[in-house]
Amino acid sequence: MVKFQTEEQREMVHFFVVLFVVVGVVVAVYFISRIFVMDERLFEIDYQTGVINSERAIVGTILNRPEKKYYVMVYDESKPKAIYYSSLSSKYTTEVENALPIYHVDLSNSLNQSYYIGEDGVSNPKATKVSDLKFKDFTLILIENGKISKYLETEEEVVKELHIS
Repeated sequence: MVKFQTEEQREMVHFFVVLFVVVGVVVAVYFISRIFVMDERLFEIDYQTGVINSERAIVGTILNRPEKKYYVMVYDESKPKAIYYSSLSSKYTTEVENALPIYHVDLSNSLNQSYYIGEDGVSNPKATKVSDLKFKDFTLILIENGKISKYLETEEEVVKELHIS
């Protein structure tokens, strides 16, 4: 039996014993887990890369897109006419030379619903800030240098503006 001369020596021995026991337990758990876990694929993680759709926007960001001049097409994508509105946009970007970018705002998105007033409501084509915007069922806005320069609410006006037939 070992005799200790001071209390500090006794505490040091206890410390090293506890340290070796903890290290031994960790090493034992590692090797035991390697024995029971045969399939290495359990530790492989598949990551999905997020994609940002730069053609979609929310109302709160329509005045601060990176381009100096662009269109914003606002409509409810859950309505039957949404396909027609989307085709107008596609036709414009494919047929018109030097077409401006078109961003789409979906009024059925919960972030945009507070700006939707319906076809019978009164829109605000003179809005200067996002909080003042109010949209009917279909609207095309031309933004230049962060300001609304055109605000079109009929299909005929939009077709004329986009120079498509």
